[in-house]
Amino acid sequence: MIRPICLFLFLLFLFTNFSLADEQKLDWVQVTEKAGWQPRDSQGELVFKDHLWIFGGWFNSYEAPPRDVWKSADGKNWKLVTEQAPWFHSDLPMTVVFKDRMWLMGGWYNGRLEGHSAGNQVWSSVDGKQWDLVTPHAEWTPRLAAGLVVFKDRLWLLGGTENYYFGDKTSLKNDVWSSADGKTWKQETANAGWSPRAYHQAAVLNGKIYVFGGGNYTPEYHATNDVWSSEDGVHWKQETAEAPWHERLWFSTVVYRDRLWVIGGWSNNPAANKNDAWYSQDGKHWKQLKSDHVWKARHEHSAFVFQDKIWLAGGHAQPLNSEVWTLDVPPGWFDKSNQAVSQNSAFPQTVKKLKAAEPAKIVCFGDSVTGVYYHTGSRRAYTDMLGIALEKTYPDAKLEMINAGISGHTTVNALARIEQDVLKHQPDLVTVMFGLNDMTRVPLEQYRENLKSIVKQCRDAGAEVLLCTPNSVISTSGRPVEKLEQYCDVVREVCKEMQVPLCDQYQLLNAVRDEDALSWRLMMSDEIHPNMAGHKKIAELMAEAITGKTVSLSDVDPPAQVLPHLKSLVEAKKTVKVIAMPPLDQLIQTAFQKVAPEVKLEITNWQTAGKSRREIETDAKALVRPSKPD
Repeated sequence: MIRPICLFLFLLFLFTNFSLADEQKLDWVQVTEKAGWQPRDSQGELVFKDHLWIFGGWFNSYEAPPRDVWKSADGKNWKLVTEQAPWFHSDLPMTVVFKDRMWLMGGWYNGRLEGHSAGNQVWSSVDGKQWDLVTPHAEWTPRLAAGLVVFKDRLWLLGGTENYYFGDKTSLKNDVWSSADGKTWKQETANAGWSPRAYHQAAVLNGKIYVFGGGNYTPEYHATNDVWSSEDGVHWKQETAEAPWHERLWFSTVVYRDRLWVIGGWSNNPAANKNDAWYSQDGKHWKQLKSDHVWKARHEHSAFVFQDKIWLAGGHAQPLNSEVWTLDVPPGWFDKSNQAVSQNSAFPQTVKKLKAAEPAKIVCFGDSVTGVYYHTGSRRAYTDMLGIALEKTYPDAKLEMINAGISGHTTVNALARIEQDVLKHQPDLVTVMFGLNDMTRVPLEQYRENLKSIVKQCRDAGAEVLLCTPNSVISTSGRPVEKLEQYCDVVREVCKEMQVPLCDQYQLLNAVRDEDALSWRLMMSDEIHPNMAGHKKIAELMAEAITGKTVSLSDVDPPAQVLPHLKSLVEAKKTVKVIAMPPLDQLIQTAFQKVAPEVKLEITNWQTAGKSRREIETDAKALVRPSKPD
C-alpha cells in the first residue's frame, strides 16, 4: 500500500582539529536484497528460538492478506514454515513472545474488499506451523495496529483502531488491557492519558511501558510525536509532547542497548516515508543516529533485536521490498560518543559551571529578534527560553540570563554599546546574532570586521562566544534571501577563521521549512521576526550547540494566562465561536479535536487571500464585530 525527514536538525561545529559528527556515525549493512518471501509490509514479526520470524502482512488493498509464516537463522536464508496458517486477520496484527510461545492477535482482513473486518482472536504456537486458538473473542473489541508488550509477566494490549479504511475517530482506542494467559483479559483502563491512536508503538524499558507516536491514517489523518510512560499500565505520564523526531505512523521500534528506538515510518505532513533512526534512554531526550549508508525510506517494515544487532526487514519503500538490513552498535559506543561531546565541548567554562551548579552568566547580544518585543507577546524571548532549556539539561544550574537585544541595531551599534550592555556583566558566555539589519545598511566586509571585533572583545574579557547566523526569513525586496545568505556565509567564515562555535540558525530553520513549510510559517510573526514558537526553536538549537544535548521546550507555558475567556468556555464545555483566516481555521479545528474533543466549535472561515489591508479592515468591521466571536 502506498500509504501516503523527520525534523532533521543537525549541529555543525566548525573546528580545525576534530569532527564530532564523524565520530558519531554508524552505518547499516544490507544482508540481502531479496529474501525468500514475497515483498510486503505490515507483517507480524518476532524473534523466537534463535530465529527471525515473520507472519502474514499486506500485498495490496484489494486482496486478502497472506497467511504464510517464515523463519531465518541468519536473515539471508529463509524457510517457509507454513503457507496457510489458520488465522485470517494478518494485516497489521499484534505479535509477541510470551511464556515460551509465539502469539498473534487482532489484525485486519480483506483490505478494502467486501467482507473486510478486524479481529480479536488470540493465537499461539511453539513451532509456527501448528497454531492453537486461545480465544476466538477476546474481551477487547476487534482491532488492528495496537501496541502489544510483555510487562510484569502479563500480556498488555494498548490502543489500536477498530476499522482500517472505513472508520472514524470513534474507531480509535486508548484503552489498556492485560492478560496472564492470553485467554482472559482485564481492562486496566478505558481511557489512558494519551490520545486515542493506532499505528503507534509500545515498548518496555526500565520498569515502564512506553507508548509513542501513531495517530490515524484515514478518513482524517493525524499523527503525533509524543511519548508517554506508565509504571502500572493505568496511570500515565507524558514524557514529552513533541519528541525531536517528526510525527509519524507505521514506524518500527525495538529496545536495544537499554534504549528505545524509533525507526523509519511515514507522515502525511508532508507525505513522505522516513529512513531515520532515533534512540532514547528515558523517552524524553532523543538523539538521531547518523549514518552514511542506510536503507531507502520506508514504512511498516519489521524491526528485531537478534544476534546482538538491530535487524530490519521488508516494508513499503515504493515499491514493497524484501530487503534485510542490520545495524551493529558496539556496547561502549554510546559512552564514547557522550565522552567525545564532553571532551570536545566548545564551551568548557560555561558547561563546567552549569554542571557544578556554580553561578553562570549568559548574555544574548543581538537586534529585535533577540530583544523582547510584541512578536513574542512583549514578555519573553529566546534569551529566556535558552535559560529554561539549559536548566532542563542541568537542573541544578545557577544561571543568570541577560538580554542585550535592541530593535534596528546592526554590528555597528553593537560595537558602540558592547562595553555597557555586554562586557560590564562579566559574562561566561555571549551569544551573538546580528545580520538582518546589517544586510540593509552595513557593507559585507565591514560586517565581517565588526563580527571579528565583537568576538575578540568578548574573548579578551574572558567570555566564551557562540556566533549565530540570522534566522531564516520570508524573502522581500528589502531583504532578499540571496543577499541574506551572503551575510550568513560571512558568519560561517568568521567562525572558521577564529575557531568560534557556530549555531547555524539560518540553515537549521530552513531545514524545518524544507521539511514542513506550514510548521515553519507558524513560527513566524512577520516576514523576518519569529513568534514565541520560533523563539523556542531558536533556543532549542542554541542549547544543543552549547551542551551537545537535545531539549524540547514544547511544554513551556506562557508566563501569564492567555485568552482567559476562551479558556473558561472550554472548561465549561460550552460552544466556542471562532473566526479565522486560512489555514488557521483548519488548524484550530484539528487542535481542538486533539485537546478538547468534547467542545463544540463554530468556525467561520475569513477569506483574505488577495485582499489589501484596507479591505481586510473593512471586512473586520462587517464580519467580526456583528458576529461577536469568542
